[in-house]
Amino acid sequence: MQKANKNTLNITDKIKSQLSQDIQTILDVCGKAADLYGFKIFLIGGIVRDLFLEKESFDIDITVEGNATDFCHKLVDSKLCKILQVNSDLKTVKVQFPNNIEIDFASTRQEFYPRRGHLPVVVRIGCTLEEDVYRRDFTINSLAVSLNKKTFGNVIDYVGGIDDIKHKKLKILHDNSFNEDPSRIIRGLKFAARFSFHRDEHTKELQEKYQNTQLHKDISWSRIKSEIKQSFSLENHKIFDMFLANNVEKLLYAQKPDVKGLEIKTLIDNHKAEIDFPWLVYLGCILNDKEIIEAFCFTRQEKKIFTDKDILLSANLSMINSNYDIYKFFEKRTLESVLIYYLLTKRKEALIYIEKLSKIRVELNGEELKEMGLTDGKQIGEMLDKILRKKLNGNVINKADEINFVKTQIK
Repeated sequence: MQKANKNTLNITDKIKSQLSQDIQTILDVCGKAADLYGFKIFLIGGIVRDLFLEKESFDIDITVEGNATDFCHKLVDSKLCKILQVNSDLKTVKVQFPNNIEIDFASTRQEFYPRRGHLPVVVRIGCTLEEDVYRRDFTINSLAVSLNKKTFGNVIDYVGGIDDIKHKKLKILHDNSFNEDPSRIIRGLKFAARFSFHRDEHTKELQEKYQNTQLHKDISWSRIKSEIKQSFSLENHKIFDMFLANNVEKLLYAQKPDVKGLEIKTLIDNHKAEIDFPWLVYLGCILNDKEIIEAFCFTRQEKKIFTDKDILLSANLSMINSNYDIYKFFEKRTLESVLIYYLLTKRKEALIYIEKLSKIRVELNGEELKEMGLTDGKQIGEMLDKILRKKLNGNVINKADEINFVKTQIK
């Protein structure tokens, strides 16, 4: 690994030109407090990467060489911020500054993975910045920038991250990286798609080796789910195509469907206002293993999408002859599952339901039918069903038509 450059690069100009004045003020205040109380603090990770890429960054992470909890309590004692959340094990703190700006402070730490693919165990808090850097995922996310006054803006690059950003290269820090945390495979695709980066050959080889020879189901599926949700929520269809092109579906014991990312995105965009879980439309096109679906710990709503998908795919559509039949076939299923069904089968009935039939509603209600003379609950239900049939077939258009139809039936 490459050590920090002797000819230190300073990016104070990038900080001033790319970050808001409020954030700059906070960084200045934190730097002065660090000097006062004897701490070294650094901007680290994604925000530094984004400064080099000249992209907007939404999360601000500051690493404290030492104990971040102690430092944040000093900030609170000075009435500079308030603490929102503390992780006493990792010694990380989320604080809120004026103008509701939230910043995460982390203690430098060393950790190891007792079981591959599971959460790491912290073995030391307050290590050096260099030791902290080597636990991270990719070189581009391992840059730090000093916030102390004398060194403000100085970039610390222990792993060659600056060169990799310049050459649009995505590189892991060590050969055991994917064994430790296979969710880094998905995270890497997310970065590659977002920034148009490419994996270096060694990273690619290690990824393929893990996917082909070290597959196991005993990994942290909550971390995998988190990365997939973030990736497929970016509304970038290239991520799905890269997912399949790099055989990442093997990580999920999933199948490779004959579906393109753009096809999925277009369908989602056409129905965006009605979809609660667009990222699950992508995932639902590949994920079939019931054991893995259980391991993902989906919420009840999320799991129903997969249950409905299985019901639709196992059903027989040969007896469907009318709009009413189509409506009844799909009506109790989630929209996401109907979209997945269409993407996997290309059955036109699914599109007919989504684009037309699902929007048809009977306007009369039970109380109004009672006023028209129907008192028996079974009769009311049957009448509502008859009206629905007529509306779905186009024989009844509006509420006035419904009323006229009911009158003819009562006579």
